[in-house]
Amino acid sequence: MPALPSDIAAALRPRMVVSSQDATIKTRFPSARDGSDDPAEGFFDSAADATTALAQRVALLGVTRRRFVVTVNDMIEITPGTVPTHRVIDAEQGLDASMLLSRLEVDLEQETTQLEYFG
Repeated sequence: MPALPSDIAAALRPRMVVSSQDATIKTRFPSARDGSDDPAEGFFDSAADATTALAQRVALLGVTRRRFVVTVNDMIEITPGTVPTHRVIDAEQGLDASMLLSRLEVDLEQETTQLEYFG
């Protein structure tokens, strides 16, 4: 099927970049990557659609999150297919929160478990 003139016109539109910045996060983490060198790719018909999608992305990713690695001197069994959360307390870092288990490494030889939490 040949391309229609409307299809060709849409393909020849100039590129549009929509961005969002949070001054609080930029002040708190001045050397953090901001993604401007390699922006997330998206295809939208209008800037309003892109802005709506960007607002949803910022709501998910634009929050300060931290990672913690915990080593347990025992083997822990996690049921496959579940996404467990645990309460992580670290007085030195000022943390007392429920965090999502993002990585699990079981060392059968040493009988230890290493957990990585994200939240």
